[in-house]
Amino acid sequence: MLKENQWLTLTRIGFNPLIKNMKRRMIYNDNNHPTVKLLRLMRYLVRLVTPVNGIVLDPFMGTGTTGKAAVAEGYRFIGIEKEKEYYRISKGRLKTK
Repeated sequence: MLKENQWLTLTRIGFNPLIKNMKRRMIYNDNNHPTVKLLRLMRYLVRLVTPVNGIVLDPFMGTGTTGKAAVAEGYRFIGIEKEKEYYRISKGRLKTK
């Protein structure tokens, strides 16, 4: 269960867990993935759960938002993706700052 200050932080950065079954498809920088996450949200979550000098592992990398967030926060990152198209997108996103 989220504490009140965590809930307020998540809603302030654009995450609303009360919206269910919302079919959305965001296209951002050639990122056409059905579950695109906000980079701000993923940066917050990476900081929240990753220990100092930790490594972020994303076994279902998708288009690389978690990896981009991890690198931006100064963490090492290991990503795994089986879909070639998503891998291509994530590789391009991780190269750009």
